[in-house]
Amino acid sequence: MTKPQKALLIFLVLALCCGSWTHAQKTDGDEFAGFEDNMLALTRLSEQVAMDQLSIKTFRCQERIVVEELDHKTQRSRHEESTHSFSVRRLPDKRVNEKLIFSESRTPTLEMMQLPQVPLMDQPFTGEWLGTFSFENRLTNDFEKLPSEQIAGRECLVFGFETVPQISAGKIMLMGKQVPLRQRGRVWIDAESFQLVRFVASQIKLPKGCRSYEYRVDFRPQRLFGTTMSIPARAETRLVLKDKTFVMVQDYSRFEAI
Repeated sequence: MTKPQKALLIFLVLALCCGSWTHAQKTDGDEFAGFEDNMLALTRLSEQVAMDQLSIKTFRCQERIVVEELDHKTQRSRHEESTHSFSVRRLPDKRVNEKLIFSESRTPTLEMMQLPQVPLMDQPFTGEWLGTFSFENRLTNDFEKLPSEQIAGRECLVFGFETVPQISAGKIMLMGKQVPLRQRGRVWIDAESFQLVRFVASQIKLPKGCRSYEYRVDFRPQRLFGTTMSIPARAETRLVLKDKTFVMVQDYSRFEAI
């Protein structure tokens, strides 16, 4: 190989290496920028959820429950519904490390409504499921940015998420049994206000006899306690057992601070 040929070969190798390094730098930078954008949106969401929780004092609203039951063997369906008062109360906490404590209750109680004994969404306004987006619990879920979507004219950021089993210690009561909280779902976030718009999830770890358990919560801005917060307006839960399927819908309206 002549000297000019050797020089040309060395130049091409160096150019290729520099190009690969520059591309790697650019790729890493782009990925890191995307990571920062994603974390910013989730951080803003965490802030909004925390502020909404801090703003809640005591209020009541109207809850309408609709239960559809389908028997797999006979294909017969059953429809039951009830409309009643629903209260959320902020309780005093006299411990040294103050913590928000709430109670949620129906009047009359669920046992008096003659509804099937099905797992309705527990504490739709202040329940632990909101911990999915808290600062301390967010690392227990693996979030992935998805293409944006519009819901009712609102531009929304969309994230898929799944529980990280090695980190999460959460549990859920399902069919009278406590199972590890293992969720997979999506969340829609208002691109301007960073408030919750929709939350969909399914439980991956199920007790014996339960084939699937999934739920969806739709939110709407609501003026309460001198501020506008994202309040659950509708929750739909679908439970599939070996012999039956239940679909439960909880609608909320007529909010009033007390």
